[in-house]
Amino acid sequence: MSQRLGAQLAAQVAAALVAVAPAARGRAAGGESFTAAESGLLVEVLAGTTRHAVVTVTRVR
Repeated sequence: MSQRLGAQLAAQVAAALVAVAPAARGRAAGGESFTAAESGLLVEVLAGTTRHAVVTVTRVR
């Protein structure tokens, strides 16, 4: 399960990925399409559990 990025983090990710050419396209096991890119982008997350798994993005660098 994943969450949407907040506006500030989404802007940081977009800025980092704009200059990167796509490396591959595919589909995840659940059917979601994705485009892989080798950017050197690092995303720090906090993983927690409640009734459902929760992942919170804390920083993009």
